[in-house]
Amino acid sequence: MLTSDKAVQANITERTAKDIRNDFPILSRQVHGKPLVYLDSTASSQKPRAVIDTMNVYYETYNANVHRGVYEISEEATAAMEKARVKVARFINARQGKQIIFTRNTTESINLVAYSWGSANISAGDLIILTEMEHHSNLVPCNYSPSAQVPAWSLYLSPVMACCI
Repeated sequence: MLTSDKAVQANITERTAKDIRNDFPILSRQVHGKPLVYLDSTASSQKPRAVIDTMNVYYETYNANVHRGVYEISEEATAAMEKARVKVARFINARQGKQIIFTRNTTESINLVAYSWGSANISAGDLIILTEMEHHSNLVPCNYSPSAQVPAWSLYLSPVMACCI
């Protein structure tokens, strides 16, 4: 008998790309006569049906401030968010739900890491190596220190060779 985590993993490995595409309603669109392929997920990620349905339930039944209200729908929103933290923590093997931080987007997440962990662990003169294919949001925090807004460390953009991609 499979445990729930192993059952989920088995289900994931048996799914095809078509199965996964079918989870995303927008990917059923045709653009210029071809199936939509969306690669700009740093700015706007496409949502699977389960997320859209969950967001609709939230907006229709308990859209309220999380951790700020003492009224019922705020408490429901807080409970739902804390439940999501625990679920994500289990999925990525974090020790506790409180280790999970939700941000609005990739840029905010990268800035949070750069200005918290980076400020404590990266010093002037250190070398940051990124590929030249990195999204702009990866480059901005590497160019400025949080305090002085001046270059704090060296940045090297490594070329990507055709043989390696």
